[in-house]
Amino acid sequence: MEQTDWLETFVAVIDHGSFSGAARALHRAQSRVSTHVAALERALGGTLVDRSHRPIGPTELGTAFLPHARAVLEALERGVEAVEEHSGTLRGRVVIGCHPSVSAGFLPGVIAAVHAEHPLVRIELTEHTTPDLVSGIGAGRFHIAIHSLAADPPSEDLQSVHLWTERFVAIVPPDHPLVTDPSPRPPTAPQALAPQVLTEHPLVAIAQPGAEVDPDTGSALSAWGLEIPLAWRTEQPQTVVNLARAGLGVGVLNALAARICDTEGMAVIPVGTIEEGRLVAATRDRRTVSSPSVDVVFRAILAAEPPPGMRPARHGERARHGAPCPPSDPGSLTTPARP
Repeated sequence: MEQTDWLETFVAVIDHGSFSGAARALHRAQSRVSTHVAALERALGGTLVDRSHRPIGPTELGTAFLPHARAVLEALERGVEAVEEHSGTLRGRVVIGCHPSVSAGFLPGVIAAVHAEHPLVRIELTEHTTPDLVSGIGAGRFHIAIHSLAADPPSEDLQSVHLWTERFVAIVPPDHPLVTDPSPRPPTAPQALAPQVLTEHPLVAIAQPGAEVDPDTGSALSAWGLEIPLAWRTEQPQTVVNLARAGLGVGVLNALAARICDTEGMAVIPVGTIEEGRLVAATRDRRTVSSPSVDVVFRAILAAEPPPGMRPARHGERARHGAPCPPSDPGSLTTPARP
């Protein structure tokens, strides 16, 4: 095999689930993508990509070869970074998997800060649901994931650092009973709704097709002791707002998702307490040798202020979910110890 482009193309086809998706991601013609994969298969003497299903996936041989292809590409990238670091110029590609609310409401400031100091570091964002983010970081599709801790706790192979906690909110038109009737407010949080009042209304929330509810909303309902089937579900926060705007039910979102949406003319009301809210963490894989560019971006994420209205993680909270995070030196996390 003389072309490392073949490896890059093969990995992109698997990650994007199609030849066309890989072509868009790599800025290559689809015919070139097909040629690269075919050449790699000839060199290995077997079929790597199962073309009979959509989305495209790896064959058994492809599954066995995929981690080695990723390792070669990562090693080459680290080698280039090592040379450039020695020369005083940091360059590299860092892929961050995250929720849409995080990519819109938190990461632009982080990216701007990194770019100002290291203009040749390229940061790419890809948006997914909580389960896809946790599995994606373990599979090597992202260098860093920023996600909710609502799903199963990350394994010991992953370093996960709690960033902030945000509460959930209800989104309704201004003439909705939840706005006009002040009685549902609990005495301990007069500006918030008691979660139990949600049982009296149809709910609109995030969920993948065929799923009962998104893990984030599901964890909140569980914390509130509620079992409420969704009346309407969608994968887009703005659609939750618009369905509520149309009078189809009470929209339920995490606070950051509501903040990045167009909620003009709608009432956004906190629900429950911050302790029952959504924990957001930054995660990376302990098993891979970290690159200087990934270290820089990870440190920038940990050092950044949470979005307005979010409760920053306390020092003890960060230690519980990952390596200890000294408040004065986030950079010490570049060589974490196992918990």
